[in-house]
Amino acid sequence: MTKGKMFVVVGHKHWGKSETLKALSGGKRLGWLEINSHVFFIKRMSNDDIPKDFFKLLNELDPEKKPNVILALCPTFEKEDLRTKLVNALNGLKVKYDIFFFVLRYSYKGDRTISDDEITSLETFGPVKICKESKAESKLRAEEFRGFITRYLSIPIHKANISGAF
Repeated sequence: MTKGKMFVVVGHKHWGKSETLKALSGGKRLGWLEINSHVFFIKRMSNDDIPKDFFKLLNELDPEKKPNVILALCPTFEKEDLRTKLVNALNGLKVKYDIFFFVLRYSYKGDRTISDDEITSLETFGPVKICKESKAESKLRAEEFRGFITRYLSIPIHKANISGAF
């Protein structure tokens, strides 16, 4: 089985994940999006929106049907029950997909940040790119995310080297 590619925008609740994906898709509520002749299944819903539906979706994803996926994710590593559910889901996904994380380090509103521990937890599942821009507009975040996706579309994960790439 050929692995798919999954690109994930990471941030906590009310962080700007959905707005980033909305800007990426030109404001349209699409289930599919084309980037550089690659068709992506895109889902704005995150595990901090409707957890049951989100984890059901993750479980049902199949790289034969949806080889390229874009998702939003909340790094719920701080509470043991949520951590276990997320870790199990990501472990299952990394068997089927090469996962690339685009972390919105700062919330769009307020002074909240994604912790170094949360970033380290994500790195066990795939390469991480950190969007360090504080208070960046959704359009700018989307442009940076599009560049991240484009950069890693054709590179196998074992050859992807995030450090120093940007």
